[in-house]
Amino acid sequence: MFGKTVDDVLAVYHRLKARYPLILTSSMALDAGFTVDCPVIVAKDHGQIMELYEDGGMFILDVMDAAMTKGTHWHPCDVEDAAADFEEFMLGKSDYEMDPFRQT
Repeated sequence: MFGKTVDDVLAVYHRLKARYPLILTSSMALDAGFTVDCPVIVAKDHGQIMELYEDGGMFILDVMDAAMTKGTHWHPCDVEDAAADFEEFMLGKSDYEMDPFRQT
């Protein structure tokens, strides 16, 4: 699970970019509470947003509703798992168990 790098995030993007409308951006451009500057893959579909990035040598995959009021996340093990999660999302998977975000 550990040992993921920016190159692994880019590998997921390059594997899927021709088939799906993915956005490659940076965490600082998203300005969504990130404390590190890193590449982020973003997909939006069926009223949800999926984001993949690397932090601390791990993939972090977030799914949230379009209003960004609730969400979930997990840690794909490798490039293949992360790509498969994006494909499922883009092909219609939307039944993620989401919890409300803590309001500050």
